[in-house]
Parts: sequence; C-alpha cells; structure tokens
Amino acid sequence: MLSVIYMNRFLKHWHRTGRGEAFRAHVISYADDFVILSRGHADEALWTKAVMTKLGLTLNEAKTSVKDARHERFDFLGYSLGPHYFPTAAGGIWAQARPRRACNGSRRKSANS
Repeated sequence: MLSVIYMNRFLKHWHRTGRGEAFRAHVISYADDFVILSRGHADEALWTKAVMTKLGLTLNEAKTSVKDARHERFDFLGYSLGPHYFPTAAGGIWAQARPRRACNGSRRKSANS
C-alpha cells in the first residue's frame, strides 16, 4: 500500500514539473510498476532515478533499462511488448502486446469438483 502512495507522489511530481511534455513521454503505471514511453528522450527520462531517491525509494536496477520498442521487446505486467514477427505472405512485423507465457485455455479442476 505504501508503494502506491509513493507512486502517486511521483506521478504528481511528473505532471507538476511538465516532464511528460519535456520528454515527449507518458508514464504507464500499475501499483508500484511503471514504464515510461518516450519519443526520442528516453535517456533523459532516467531522471526518474533521482526523484525516486528523493522519495526514499530505489529502482530495481535489474528491471530498469532503455529500449527502442520499435526494434526491441520489453516485459511489463506479464506481457511482452514490442515487435512480433508473424509468418505471413507479406512477412508482417507488428507492434503489439502478447502474454509472456502461453495461456492454456483449459481450467484445472479443483479437489472439490
């Protein structure tokens, strides 16, 4: 719960200081996870680390990276986002979100069934 309160403070600071416009970016967040989508200013968006430190929080360095989503995939909330290649006659390349793991359509029966 505390992480959500701190994340709210971060998002308010982001909007109040005009970072979205400055970085041509949007923050997508869910609880304490977030991704910053930027057009050409991704390195500047690492400003986030300094702000999180001021709030007494730390970024998970293993999960923090800069990616070009037009050419590289990244994972967020169980989905793989970025280019996915499909075997089509035209050799299509699509930017989309796909579940990281294959979803099994069948349901397990519980012990009470």
